[in-house]
Amino acid sequence: MRILGKILATFLILLFLRFTAPSTADIISVKIRSHNRDMILFSEFEYSHTGYVSVAVSSVGISSIPVTSNLSQPDPSRIGFFLLSDELSARYDHEFEQNPDLCALDIKFISVLFTFRDLSPPPQSSFNKSYNVTYPGKYLLYFANCNDLSLVTMDVRTELYNTDEDGTTKDYLSAGLPHPSLFFRLILMYLCFLVVWIYISLKNQQCFKRIHLLMGVLLVITLVYFLCAMADQHDLQVTGSRHGWHTWFNIFQFMRNLLFFTLIVMIGAGWCIWKPFLQGCEIFTLTIVILLKGWANLTFISIVESGPYNKDWLDLIDKFRFIDVICCLVVFIHTFSVALAAASAAFKEEEATDKDTSMSMSMSFTRQIVFAMLVLFYIVYSSAANIPLESTARLETGNYVFYVLMFCMYRPFLLEDNDEDLNCKGFLDHTGV
Repeated sequence: MRILGKILATFLILLFLRFTAPSTADIISVKIRSHNRDMILFSEFEYSHTGYVSVAVSSVGISSIPVTSNLSQPDPSRIGFFLLSDELSARYDHEFEQNPDLCALDIKFISVLFTFRDLSPPPQSSFNKSYNVTYPGKYLLYFANCNDLSLVTMDVRTELYNTDEDGTTKDYLSAGLPHPSLFFRLILMYLCFLVVWIYISLKNQQCFKRIHLLMGVLLVITLVYFLCAMADQHDLQVTGSRHGWHTWFNIFQFMRNLLFFTLIVMIGAGWCIWKPFLQGCEIFTLTIVILLKGWANLTFISIVESGPYNKDWLDLIDKFRFIDVICCLVVFIHTFSVALAAASAAFKEEEATDKDTSMSMSMSFTRQIVFAMLVLFYIVYSSAANIPLESTARLETGNYVFYVLMFCMYRPFLLEDNDEDLNCKGFLDHTGV
């Protein structure tokens, strides 16, 4: 367990060092140097009503890749920014399927904001203008470079926001992102959950073990995570940028996910049911899960923080999905295999033990099978709800339901009369925790 603690501490230090730098959200400032991608998705923003998109570029430079001795100068009218409605994105993809060599700026139904022909003359080579978006809906802000073998260097700042009826108040929070009020409701739900858990634990102190303490810690970390998320989203909504809350949000998200999967592995291994300690193979599995889940969380945070304008953005998405799937498979296979082995051992011991003890053991191991299937359903549900990022409400609803079921199944519970020895002392006290 000391090794696991060192691994967790190392991950937290790396996480803090990686994401303490300030970043922005719907106000995006980024420096692009010698970029040759033909398309870059800068922002996705959902307008609930009238809003604006503002694009400012400066220090623009265009150069050709020296692959031949006869090169023409890149055409600045073939480089620029455009806005695409999400409703027309399928039609947009169809146009490229029909003609792969088509320049995005030539498509009729897109809204070209400006091209590099509109830049001020050197040495400034800059542009700054706001555009009104009159129709609600989700829009995608793209940069297109239709000059083959050309490199673009520029400093970009974009702002996307809604306005009130008077046009005086800016709301930088996309309508598709979770509102701070959502996190406030989740805080109330988990606060009530924590109060109930403390009450049950105090009422059944004879059966309270360290696994139950870890479950309580998970609830506390989840509460702090939602507090940071609410503060972070409020900053985004009011200022369009972040002021440090996202760093703590990332750290507590990392801790929450890691502790959550650690608890699943430990409960699935039977640490709070019949085993006094984790065996070598189970410690190895737990270490693998911590490493994989830690890596997956760091990759996910890199995706969110870097944005789609990062040239490695698509690779990061594929890496996150792959690592997360592998981690979930390891957790399920381990939980289900331990549950099957435990159930098989219970049936073999049925004739060698008295009827009451055998029945109680069978019920306990059957509970492990049910828990394994619950883990499978949770993994499938969370994988389907986790992408896109706008599905926070669905994902957290599933998390809350799973928390309630898991905590209900493995709560400290003291039965009355004769069954007390079987439930509490007969099984929980054998854990040695």
